[in-house]
Amino acid sequence: MHVPERGPLLAWFISCIILTFWNLSRGLNLWAGYNFGGAVMALLALMILWKGKAHIPALPLWIGYFATMLHFIGGSLGAADSGPGPFCFDGMQPGEWLCADGVNGMYHVHPWWDKLVHSMNSTAIAIAWSLGWRRMSEHNGWQLSPRVVAFTAFSLSVAIGVAYEVYEFFGKTMFQTIDQGGYVNTASDLVSDMLGAGLGVLFAHYYDPMNKTSNISGQLPLPTQVTLTNNGSIPLMAIGAILSLDFILLGGGLVNSDYDLIGQLMLVALVVSGLVVAGRVFQNSQAGKTDASEGSGLTS
Repeated sequence: MHVPERGPLLAWFISCIILTFWNLSRGLNLWAGYNFGGAVMALLALMILWKGKAHIPALPLWIGYFATMLHFIGGSLGAADSGPGPFCFDGMQPGEWLCADGVNGMYHVHPWWDKLVHSMNSTAIAIAWSLGWRRMSEHNGWQLSPRVVAFTAFSLSVAIGVAYEVYEFFGKTMFQTIDQGGYVNTASDLVSDMLGAGLGVLFAHYYDPMNKTSNISGQLPLPTQVTLTNNGSIPLMAIGAILSLDFILLGGGLVNSDYDLIGQLMLVALVVSGLVVAGRVFQNSQAGKTDASEGSGLTS
């Protein structure tokens, strides 16, 4: 039986396994660990999608595969120390073609590589969420309109990008475990995430065959899963949009191009998101208890 999901997911799994052992053999343990994590994620995806019941088209999965490989291969082209990477031939200097050095490979020698990976990953994440929400809607009879699916996927994808920048902020400023930092790097990453997420939801909106055959009335109330997702992602999406526009239009004027300030603002947005979701869950829990007590009163 032909299942479109198997090809790209097997390629993802096999590629990550090969990169893991290749990096281990060169002492590049950082990226060996990253690639092993990628292999585990691919294996989990294979276990879930092996039978093809989710009806995921192959093209979006191949887009996700190439986005993932840009990240993993880009870092793997470096070296365990400050020496040249494996593709530095005949006196080539780092930055020429695929010649790189240091533990972060192409990220170290080409600043645009990071932006390309951010935008591609955000595109792939947005496509994945768009496809996922549409299929959950069809399975559960939620009747989510294409606009709701697109907005929810976009806001969640941008929120994930902002949350990752908070992770980088902590890694850079508190633990010194990440060397990607600074205002320009972070703000431009947010712009790449926004653009990538927008491209991803547009692609899924017009490409996903289920959008063409689904009940698109959108007349039912939004399910709790969608409401909680939007409650949690909107504060992060909002701060991501504000900081991106500030970078593009004002050159960082709102935050004075201060890396600590932009990191703190994103952290506050992350905390607000958590509090909003927690408050919503508490409200739903209280409403459920009230409904249950009223129902027991009627039956008695």
